[in-house]
Amino acid sequence: MLVNLFANTKTIFLKKNVMKKLLFVLVVTTAAQFTQAQIKEGKIVYEQKIDLHRRMQDEQMKAIVPQFRTSKFELNFANNQSIYKVQEAEPDITETTGNGNFTMRFGGANAEYYKNFTTQKQVEKRELADKDFIVEDSIHHINWKLMDETKTILGYNCKKATGKTERGSDVEAWYTEDIPVSSGPEVFNGLPGMILQVDINKEEFVTTAVSIEKTADKKELKAPSDGKKITPADFAAKQKELFGNQSGPVMRVINN
Repeated sequence: MLVNLFANTKTIFLKKNVMKKLLFVLVVTTAAQFTQAQIKEGKIVYEQKIDLHRRMQDEQMKAIVPQFRTSKFELNFANNQSIYKVQEAEPDITETTGNGNFTMRFGGANAEYYKNFTTQKQVEKRELADKDFIVEDSIHHINWKLMDETKTILGYNCKKATGKTERGSDVEAWYTEDIPVSSGPEVFNGLPGMILQVDINKEEFVTTAVSIEKTADKKELKAPSDGKKITPADFAAKQKELFGNQSGPVMRVINN
């Protein structure tokens, strides 16, 4: 009987060792697959949709101008850097009325947003009154509130965060930890993963990722330099002088 008891104890001990080894292999394999699944460089194409009617009071103007304007932008990211610039933008809108011709011109089409997360510096190329300016500053972060909501964008599990811009606009962002880069469209960043969607003012300006590649166009990863250098404070003052507290892409109506 003692021999059988010893044999059974030995068998149980061996089984426990085998289970421990199998569990260890499973954990290591899962961790390796998770690490491999994460993307640390690539190119994301975003589609930006603007509701032009939201701020229009003139019903005649609404009848002439399409409600939505759609443009595409691309974000390249690698080596702890990212740059966001236009890929394809709709042309200015020119219409004829009883009072003559007018053109609706949209600012921001040539804007570029470069971020270096190692140095915590950002360089923006911005347009004001048909002139390009280079604005250098430290990377700014919105005071995000992480929410307990999830959804899927392009097969990536995303989490929700909310906050306000410096001008007080409501922002809803969806980010994925599968791309462990704290970047996103335009000035938006500072979350524990790549931002794949930004909604400003409840669907007035919506920017959503429409494609993701796992290889970056690294020659694009450089700060813009074509423009007049200006301090952030001076640029903000010029912008407020021209457009007040308007947030999002700037729209101007020019009578021809």
